Amino acid sequence: MTSESQNKLLARRLLEEVVNTGAVEHLSDFLAPEYVSPDVGIAGIDQAREHLLTFHHCYPDMVVTVEGQVAEGDIVATWYVMRATHLVSFGGVPATGKKITLRGVNVQRIRDGRIVEHWGGSNSLEALLELGVVRRASDLGAAGPPQPGAAPNGGPATPIANSEVTEWPPRRPDC
Repeated sequence: MTSESQNKLLARRLLEEVVNTGAVEHLSDFLAPEYVSPDVGIAGIDQAREHLLTFHHCYPDMVVTVEGQVAEGDIVATWYVMRATHLVSFGGVPATGKKITLRGVNVQRIRDGRIVEHWGGSNSLEALLELGVVRRASDLGAAGPPQPGAAPNGGPATPIANSEVTEWPPRRPDC
């Protein structure tokens, strides 16, 4: 087996054996002590463990299915689908009991048989639409004036009365 094949298998096994099962006691079999995920502010195995436990707390029936992978050198890209039920408040959205689908991509750097760096992205809008938190513009009729607090030119949103800006990543117990 080539090192690229071994790297893809490691990334797949992390999802199947740890993420899907919640077996966080095995994270050190997959992640290096110096593991970082800069896009969500995670540094180290302990923070990765807490992040994963948060998802399992909010989505206890979560299942991630690998749809494909590519590898080049020490980098593996994995695209996946997560399916789960929104059972606990998450990111400031009260529990709905609705099923969600979240599609995403992980990009991981692997050194000496362990993941040292992780970057990821997912289509959160897809899940927010399923939860009814946001609606498609076409469902709203004709476009109206900009809403209060809307971010100009893609800048940060401004909180408006009776609202708050939610910090990411969310923390337990109110995920």
